[in-house]
Amino acid sequence: MTARQRHPRTAAEAREAATEAKLITGPLMREGETTPTHETIHQTCHDLLRVSAGLESLLLLLELQAAEQAANDGLHALLAPLKQQLDQAVNRVQALY
Repeated sequence: MTARQRHPRTAAEAREAATEAKLITGPLMREGETTPTHETIHQTCHDLLRVSAGLESLLLLLELQAAEQAANDGLHALLAPLKQQLDQAVNRVQALY
């Protein structure tokens, strides 16, 4: 069973899952905005850069522990292209303004 398929076991886990779902599916623009403002784009880029930095740290940890666990190679192979795609998306958005 994957993490996405796992059902919350406690009420606290259910609340946490609901909060995460709201954050993930929440709109990037404020209510009433028809086009994203400069501030909205800037904040979104900042958020994406934080995610990118987190992925970079995770990839570095996987590389440092590669000698200990062969399974890290598979995780690294999955995460590295995602980080590259994220960085490319951020660069495209930043180029817009």
